[in-house]
Amino acid sequence: FVATVDRIDFSNETTSAPGNNLTQARESLAAVSNSSYGYFGGGDNAPGFAGGVTTVDRIDFSNETFSAPGNNLPQARTGLAAVSSSSYGYFGGGNAPPNVDTVDRLDFSNETLLLPGNNLPAGKSNSAAVSTSSYGYFGGGSPNTVIVNRLDFSNETFSAPGKNLSQARSNLAATESNSYGYFAGGNYAIATVDRLDFSNETTSAPGSTMPYSSYGGGIAAFSSNSYGYFGGGTNGPNYTSRIRRLDFS
Repeated sequence: FVATVDRIDFSNETTSAPGNNLTQARESLAAVSNSSYGYFGGGDNAPGFAGGVTTVDRIDFSNETFSAPGNNLPQARTGLAAVSSSSYGYFGGGNAPPNVDTVDRLDFSNETLLLPGNNLPAGKSNSAAVSTSSYGYFGGGSPNTVIVNRLDFSNETFSAPGKNLSQARSNLAATESNSYGYFAGGNYAIATVDRLDFSNETTSAPGSTMPYSSYGGGIAAFSSNSYGYFGGGTNGPNYTSRIRRLDFS
């Protein structure tokens, strides 16, 4: 387990270490952000999975320093997924163990965490999530599923929009443009990319799959205005440092 933080410069796509790392080494955590801070929550820090941690680390984008905002997840778990609205971050699902349906809400205004009262329809871990200004979408997960669950930010209720992933998988990653969400990779050695059209909530295959499909699971993703980036990953004992770039245009 490592606490490493790598920074990619969107202007020239170089990677570097900003010099400050997570306060606690761990894997299978999730992250949300607003314009000022990023928050990394949960994860696993013990061999063989001993139940996960509740830790929330905050990165200040203005100076790239990490600190503990003082409030952690109410429940220790690993393999959770997360989305952000303009006001809140939502950490959903995970393995406690067993798999849980828990959703924790982080209030960006005061950095408190609480249970908004509505959870995922079923417990699952190692899913991936994308969001628009109105909805968050949690797709896939373990036990291997194609289901996409939609979180309505206006009333914090969950529903199934009716369109699911083309292939059941967990340990996938997801990123979004203004128009689409992309769910990519997954266990085991899966190269599939599913595109979710935010305008009508239909899913389709954009025609391009992940290269290096032997490294299908455990990847992470983020995006700029023009590109989505999928970094790292594992398949069995093999790990990779590769970054794959998806051109939204």
